[in-house]
Amino acid sequence: MSPDRRLLAVLLIACRASPPAAGPAPVKLPRPRPEVLSCVDLPRDDPRTHDLSGLAWDPAARVLYALSDREPRIVVLAPRPDFEGYELRPSIPLELPVERWDGEALALADDRFLVVADETRQAVFSVDRQGRNAERIALPWFRGVRHNLGLEGIGYARSPEGRYVFAINEQALEGDGPTSTAAHGTVVRLLRHPLDGGDDLEVAYLTDPIFVDGASGDNGVSDIAPLSRDRVLVLERAYVEGSDNAIRIYDVDLQTGHDIHTLADASAAVPIPKQLVVDLASVKDHHCADSPQPQRHRTLENYEGMAIGPTLDDGRRVVFLVSDDNSRATQTARVLALAIAPERL
Repeated sequence: MSPDRRLLAVLLIACRASPPAAGPAPVKLPRPRPEVLSCVDLPRDDPRTHDLSGLAWDPAARVLYALSDREPRIVVLAPRPDFEGYELRPSIPLELPVERWDGEALALADDRFLVVADETRQAVFSVDRQGRNAERIALPWFRGVRHNLGLEGIGYARSPEGRYVFAINEQALEGDGPTSTAAHGTVVRLLRHPLDGGDDLEVAYLTDPIFVDGASGDNGVSDIAPLSRDRVLVLERAYVEGSDNAIRIYDVDLQTGHDIHTLADASAAVPIPKQLVVDLASVKDHHCADSPQPQRHRTLENYEGMAIGPTLDDGRRVVFLVSDDNSRATQTARVLALAIAPERL
């Protein structure tokens, strides 16, 4: 073999033996952070702004509906285009056959409202847009509800597979383990109930532990908002006396959970995975006014209602929260509008 051929052969063998040079590692960009679009404290001198505990967005009318937990009525809030203010329109009185009113959750189901009228006794109704012609929704019974810790969130989704009602309890049923502490969360049941026939689905959802140890502390689910037949946003709300609130929103995919509707103890099940969407304690709070009570962050309040709003021109989705002031001077009735990037939903 000639010297030139011998040199060429050596070079070919070397090229085959040497791995190709590694290119630069792909850059993993951080997911866009949620942003507070507006933080509007509702007027204290209007009785309609107090005790709001459920929320729904009407995309056609472009208004928010908020449920009062003291009076059987739906409060109508019409936002300005920039969400920096809300017009209080005439409320919708609710005609429901309940002995004790305890409104806790609200959802829009096509041309009707879904209302949790009593969380402890599990009274769920469908009413028309005028608040009349009530029909009871026969959801599977959540047995062993602790007083005032029962059905706290309701939602609705329509898909090619049918229509679905979603419901969740605030803290564990008596047979499903303890309520939340600073050491552990509480296990609740997230239900998807088909209205057009088919099987119920129940999954175990584990809340976070209470963010700090202290007197009269708790952390439970205060509302849900379905994104689709299979995906639901879950609002966790915590309170500790002297340290006040923590608020986190999680995204759960029901396809990743195990059905537990026949399981007597939900704490024995593997909880459904959850993905953090936003922790309000980490969001810039320059839009919010100071609270009359101490808060770790100005965005924080006693948020009990959540609704998925419109899509902005830049593709982000608006998520509304409404706080329940319990008619107390130390708390604030507020509507918070968050902009959430599609990568987080």
